[in-house]
Amino acid sequence: MFENLPWYGYVILALAIGSYAYKYFKIGKTEFDKPTHQKAKFKKSPDSQLKKDQLFSLAFYTPIAEWWGADTNTLTFLDAKAIQPYMKGWGIDTQTDYWNLAEYFMKDGRRLYFDFIHQMIQTVPKENWEVILDQKFGNNELAQSYLKLLSTGESLHKLKEKGILTFDSELDLGIAGYDAAILVGQARKAFTAKLITEEDAWKVIDFAKQLAKSKFSSWKEFGKSFALGLEMDMRDDHNNYTEEILHLYKQALEAESSPWNNINWS
Repeated sequence: MFENLPWYGYVILALAIGSYAYKYFKIGKTEFDKPTHQKAKFKKSPDSQLKKDQLFSLAFYTPIAEWWGADTNTLTFLDAKAIQPYMKGWGIDTQTDYWNLAEYFMKDGRRLYFDFIHQMIQTVPKENWEVILDQKFGNNELAQSYLKLLSTGESLHKLKEKGILTFDSELDLGIAGYDAAILVGQARKAFTAKLITEEDAWKVIDFAKQLAKSKFSSWKEFGKSFALGLEMDMRDDHNNYTEEILHLYKQALEAESSPWNNINWS
């Protein structure tokens, strides 16, 4: 194809190829170096009139609220249209759906699986785990997943690699922080979708507040519990989402503008 080109034709061709290669690899490197995680903004509505204890409770959901780009100081959460994917994902179509889910997280939540299985692994011989798990939960996919992640140390190892957990003993914090955060988020979205009243939303959020305060003495403890619960619950089918939320969690813990650094753990 190129054998009959004059000598200067080869020079032009070489320059063209070199220029293209430089441009390609420069652009490729720029794209590769682009930040893959968003920077938290901790948005606030200027119209908020919430009290400090209400803001304290809403702050449990901060990392996930940041992923959505929602305000940190309002009970409403974006708008009814924007939250539809969340409502669909959790199977919340009606008021009854919401209350069934809220009561589940208030009574047991994911902490039931975690606490039971974590204690079983520490106190029961391994050969008896499956029998005990079946007696407690039956043929339950979530229970099996929690057993795998806790018995292999997979979630613990991942969070250690990210610098979120340091010691094995931090598993004892449990995941009540995650359950409390989910309760707050679901109440905000159900209120926004007009499935529940403002009064009912605050009742659920107040329960989440009492749950968190009974388990933790600082945002740092709460945050570790939240991160552990997220890592356990999302598993491999939501890797990108989990990575993003954990990145926002770190900002919630460290940024001066974060609610976690502007509202004292009360």
